[in-house]
Amino acid sequence: MRAHAGAIIILVATILSLLVTISAPHIREFDDVRVYFFGDAAGSDEAINQFRLGIWGFCQRIISNGNWVCENTGLAYSYGLQSANGNQQWAGASWTRGLVMSAVATAFLVITTLVAFTKHHIIAALLSWWSGIVTFIFMAINLALYLKVRSQMRHLGTIEDTDFGPGFWMSLAVLILTLIAGFVLLIEHRRARTGVQTGTSNRYPANNGFFSRFRSQSGMSRYRG
Repeated sequence: MRAHAGAIIILVATILSLLVTISAPHIREFDDVRVYFFGDAAGSDEAINQFRLGIWGFCQRIISNGNWVCENTGLAYSYGLQSANGNQQWAGASWTRGLVMSAVATAFLVITTLVAFTKHHIIAALLSWWSGIVTFIFMAINLALYLKVRSQMRHLGTIEDTDFGPGFWMSLAVLILTLIAGFVLLIEHRRARTGVQTGTSNRYPANNGFFSRFRSQSGMSRYRG
């Protein structure tokens, strides 16, 4: 188990990244940005008190019946909200297109997991760090979307609370795990090389010095006798 510690860490990161990639609206709880409305509710067709944005679409919670309405719009979607006093805010597909980087990071993590279990530690470590870089890019895009949504909600003129969704914090965990896994894999590679060298040294013991020549010559004399 200890020999595969780096691969197990990568496997955990891969599972988390996969959940982030599935995202809302497929899994409503794994959204990237969420908004809570208090007082004057906002909505496109009906009054809502929650608004969640994921990678592949968004979800809204209707006040009147408490039901969730999700729009599975696919990659690079646009959205719009309207407050009770008539203010409107819209965002184009350019703000959500970059969220696909989560899927790219997940693909790299799957490859990294397979390589890590084959004990190609150096390659796996480099792939792990590269996956971390892609995850960081996704988080930066997520941060930009969060700032955009927060600015829009303030212009709606409603009482609201805009926050990061679980998808953002799970991505942060993935980033940390990929960094740790890279170092663990390098340590495992170093230990594996040390073990090989130790085994070679035991098989071919080093010369013990000047007096070993006399012992070897004495042994040869006895053999000839």
